[in-house]
Amino acid sequence: MILGGALLSWMELEARNAAQLAEEQRVAADRAAALSLKRTREREAQARAEQERLAAAEAAERARRASLLADAATEAEARRQREELARRQVEVQKEAQSAEVSEDAWKRFFKPSEPCRDPAAATAIECVNEYIKAKREFQARNATAAQR
Repeated sequence: MILGGALLSWMELEARNAAQLAEEQRVAADRAAALSLKRTREREAQARAEQERLAAAEAAERARRASLLADAATEAEARRQREELARRQVEVQKEAQSAEVSEDAWKRFFKPSEPCRDPAAATAIECVNEYIKAKREFQARNATAAQR
């Protein structure tokens, strides 16, 4: 009888531990998703800030050009500055596009193994190691491709 009571207590404890583990895994998956969303928003905010900075620089350059005398040297400098500003805008757009392409390539490249597809298991050590190894391989391949 005592052995049966101990067995029931042990089984209830195991059930509670399993429920706690599942909750912890769910919370970890939620945190990972929130972190990914936060990083995406930060990249978008940085791109917007850079675009706003470039727009402000362009507006300042237009104001400066309007206040300058329209002699040949001043006009040549203004043209050079416009070209530089246009070049920077193209670079920012290329960087943003490159980040999007890289993100899309990563999504196509990384396919987690069957056990790691479950969001609750995504924080397991094996799954994290799998993710890190894949990320390193992806970066190495991209570095090799970029050198060509």
